[in-house]
Amino acid sequence: MVEVDKNIQRKVFILCWLAYAGAYLCRTNLSIVIPDFIQDLNWDKSSIGFMGSLFFWTYAFGQLINGYIGDRVDFKIFVFISLFFSSLINLILGFIINKFIFTLLWGINGYLLSMLWGPIIRILGLWFPRERHTKISVGISTSMFMGYILYWGPLGRFIKATNWKLAFFIPGILVLLFSLYWLRFLPNKKAKVEKEITGSFKPSIRDILKSGIILVSIACLFQGVIKESIGLWTPTIIKDVFREDISIFTLLIPILTVLGLFLAVWLNYKNRHRDESSIAILYTLNLIICIILTVFLDLDIFLTVVLLGISSALIYGANALLLANIPLRFTRYNSASTVAGFLDFSSYIGSASASIITGIVSTRFSWRIIMLLWGLLSLGGILSIYLSQRRMKDDKS
Repeated sequence: MVEVDKNIQRKVFILCWLAYAGAYLCRTNLSIVIPDFIQDLNWDKSSIGFMGSLFFWTYAFGQLINGYIGDRVDFKIFVFISLFFSSLINLILGFIINKFIFTLLWGINGYLLSMLWGPIIRILGLWFPRERHTKISVGISTSMFMGYILYWGPLGRFIKATNWKLAFFIPGILVLLFSLYWLRFLPNKKAKVEKEITGSFKPSIRDILKSGIILVSIACLFQGVIKESIGLWTPTIIKDVFREDISIFTLLIPILTVLGLFLAVWLNYKNRHRDESSIAILYTLNLIICIILTVFLDLDIFLTVVLLGISSALIYGANALLLANIPLRFTRYNSASTVAGFLDFSSYIGSASASIITGIVSTRFSWRIIMLLWGLLSLGGILSIYLSQRRMKDDKS
């Protein structure tokens, strides 16, 4: 790989990290206002579940479309458009109390934010050598927790004590300002250097699917269900089970989740960068945690939050390897954004289906059934990864 100034690499990584953190500021804000929508606006959980589901559907299909586009356009402008218009949507949402209009705008927000992941993976693949991909994958994945850390921590408590509308005004203003900064200061990759890194070969969608990615995408689908269920519904689980709003203990979840990412780095290093093997181990550990949660869900609020945090940590560790490490392999084929978009599409197809199902099942049955479902999906993830490894071995033989 062409030598690149490490200071420029550092700048590129920080800007990409902040861009994706901004995306989560503009989407995790919904989770902390769900109890307010139920209590103050008389919205039911099924309707809110549909709202979350619409976001995931537009985000999922947006990933499929925008991942492909992201390999073929100016990624700096593409990311700017995403951040700029998502920030505007959030500012508008602070003024909306009509359920239909809010749901429609939230779905548009999902599509706008789907323009980020594929191009960001493409950028990182161009600027960083393959031997640093695991660290870069995990590093960029930590940006996902900025929203949870802020909203489930001090900012969330401040918003609860003042006005839920601030949950949309604050990220709207911050991300709007950052989008302008991104446009001005992201370094450009010289076309000559980019060509030397990637070459001229660009495989077709059919070639990519034949590589075994279709089986990996099934594991992405299952982890997407669990990851987004924890992210969207945790404040509501705590309120329903323990009759508390945002517990200070809830902040442990994003903290534990970040530690889970570093666990993924260590585990993948011990596995000699065999991504699929590391993912299977993380799914196996999560299966055990989900069984424990099913049995001891309402025993103690601290225990429940810690178990949810461990589950989130394991799933996000798998998420980093699935959605970043594996797509980064395709940088040399000019297809990192396309593969990242396809795998993220698969992840959010699961999330889109699970969001509304979680709302309905938790209303008619209990949260224990949801925990049991997470365990079954973890088992499915283990099986799909195992089959993907067999497929890749068969292709090589």
